[in-house]
Amino acid sequence: MMLPAFRGVDAVAAVEGLCNPRGFVNVDAGQRSKQYRNIYAAGVCIAIPPVEATPVPTGAPKTGYMIETMVTAIARNIKADIEGRPATAQGSWNAICLADMGNTGAAFVALPQIPPRNVNWFRKGRWVHWAKIAFEKYFLYKMKRGNSEPLYEKFMLRLLGIRRLEP
Repeated sequence: MMLPAFRGVDAVAAVEGLCNPRGFVNVDAGQRSKQYRNIYAAGVCIAIPPVEATPVPTGAPKTGYMIETMVTAIARNIKADIEGRPATAQGSWNAICLADMGNTGAAFVALPQIPPRNVNWFRKGRWVHWAKIAFEKYFLYKMKRGNSEPLYEKFMLRLLGIRRLEP
C-alpha cells in the first residue's frame, strides 16, 4: 500500500519548537511535548523517527492499540500533574492489528511496534475479516459502557504478554 506523505496541521506546525519540519509534534516517552510541558500529543500527529534509512522515505505505522497505549499514558500523566506528582507513565507502543480487506484480511502483533521486537506475529485469511467485524462490535460495546479496558480484556492481553503501559 502506498500513501502520500503525511504532514502535520499548519496551525500546530507553525508553533516554534513544537513540531518537526513535517509538522508532527515532538514528544517524550510520556507523550508530552519536549518544548511545552503542558502539551501532550498522541496518535498520527506525533513525530516518530524512521526505524532505518530507506530509498523512499517512510514513516512508522500507528495502529489503534498503539494509540490507546499513548492515550492511557497521557491520561495517567495529566492526573499525576494535577496531583503534583511526577508524570512517569509510558505507553508500551505495542501493536495489535486486524486489517479487513473485504473477503480476507491480515492480522499482526508486534511487541513493541518499533524494533527491536520481542514478538513479531503475522497471519492472513478470511478469519481476519470475521474477527474484525466481531472486534468492531465489541469495541463499540465497551465504549458505550465507558470502559476502555475491561478487567477480562486486560487479563487476556496480559496472558499474551501484551500491556498498555511500560512496567
